[in-house]
Amino acid sequence: MNIEELIRIHDRNQFEIKLGYLINHKKKKTEYDINLYFFLPNNLGINRYNYSNSQFFEDLYGYVRLITPKCSLPDLTERIKNIINFMSLKKDTIDKHFGYINYELKITICSYRAYLRDFAKKLKKNHYSNENINNLVKEIQAFRQEIKKLPAFTENTNQQPLKDLLIFTDEYSSLLTVMYIFRIYDFLSENKYDINAQILNVINNEIEYRKLRGMSYASEDDSKNEELIYKYSVFKKYFYNILFLFQKRREDAVEFRHFLYAIAAGIAMIFATTVAFLSQKKYGNFTLSFFVALVISYMFKDRIKDLFRQIFENKLFFRKVFDFRNKIYDPERYNLFGFYKERVRFINKNQIPEKILQTRLQKADSSLSTWYTGEDIMKYEKKIKLNNKKILKSFNDKIEGLNDIIRFNVNHFIKKMDDPSVTLNTLEKGMKKITASKVYHVNLVIEFKSDEEHSSYKVRLILTKDGIKRIEIPGYDIVLTNS
Repeated sequence: MNIEELIRIHDRNQFEIKLGYLINHKKKKTEYDINLYFFLPNNLGINRYNYSNSQFFEDLYGYVRLITPKCSLPDLTERIKNIINFMSLKKDTIDKHFGYINYELKITICSYRAYLRDFAKKLKKNHYSNENINNLVKEIQAFRQEIKKLPAFTENTNQQPLKDLLIFTDEYSSLLTVMYIFRIYDFLSENKYDINAQILNVINNEIEYRKLRGMSYASEDDSKNEELIYKYSVFKKYFYNILFLFQKRREDAVEFRHFLYAIAAGIAMIFATTVAFLSQKKYGNFTLSFFVALVISYMFKDRIKDLFRQIFENKLFFRKVFDFRNKIYDPERYNLFGFYKERVRFINKNQIPEKILQTRLQKADSSLSTWYTGEDIMKYEKKIKLNNKKILKSFNDKIEGLNDIIRFNVNHFIKKMDDPSVTLNTLEKGMKKITASKVYHVNLVIEFKSDEEHSSYKVRLILTKDGIKRIEIPGYDIVLTNS
């Protein structure tokens, strides 16, 4: 698992955990276990009595998608050429092949974005020669040259979805090119590398092309910039829907729950019926004493039913059963790819596995650590089973696996926090007042288990009343800031 992609700050109030489930091509099915341990300081006021399971799942949002297929830019350009040749041959019947064209173009654009993103990331870590940059520019120009041919095929179709697909592919790939080339340009400028003039030419050419085609572009006009950002967000969802998988959620073991409730009702009814029979035998049918006994038995019947429901919930159901059972489908063909179960529980310290405890205490030597001053521990469990063969048969591309994105909102955690800053006095450069952040530490241990791997990672959330200030991964000296 790539630790640098494990967690990130999504916005001021949310963080994301990205987990990868690789498909074992030799096995029919693959299983994964994911456990998240939240170590919550007592002064946050989050515990089993005031933070329910339903509140947790309101704060949790997740989605599953296929890992984007990796391809080189020349391969992607060749793929676009093949699509264009196909559409040229099928001009008269192009509408009948929408499904194939839709899949090919969307997968290609997703792979194009992934390639540019990975190139930009590698550029930050390694020295790239001018030759590397020159090759990138040439490959982008060749790719975009083929993409620009797509809008011409709108004349061969009467289907608006196909027309939109062809136009959007051109516009979104142009937008991605500008965005990532700017990112590369900024990095080269900051690190004083020689900046190839061809990089600026790519940006200028794309911007002029966008102006000529009436596409949105960054400018001094705030309304146009707003439109550009909105379009980017919509385009991203539009193209990535080919990778996103549909999830169908239902409560786990609903039938078992109702069976336990029926037993509780039966026990209560036995009590009420017994009292009724004994009272009738002793007092007769139509007496005040018999009436009072029936009322009392009815009162206790309801209490006994609720008592046994609570006992069954706490002793049997709550401990053994998961909260939800989710099925994972292919959204277009509705093939069942797998399922996962999830639940959240507050646990005691003696229920923490030794490996998890060691990970939690990593770089927490000080006795001022909240572990020693008091923490409530919340455990989120997720068990995943994937049907490898069904997934592989459903797609033309080689699928590496699935990405599971878990997004969590910390608003409940920060409700009872103090103001985000306090005033201090200092004598540096004369007497003056300064402000300092009032922070709270929430430690999170992420446990990942499969047949091939068993690993755990410690993450420290630095929170203030305003939200997430930063995230630290102590074992790897990684700090993520909310910038």
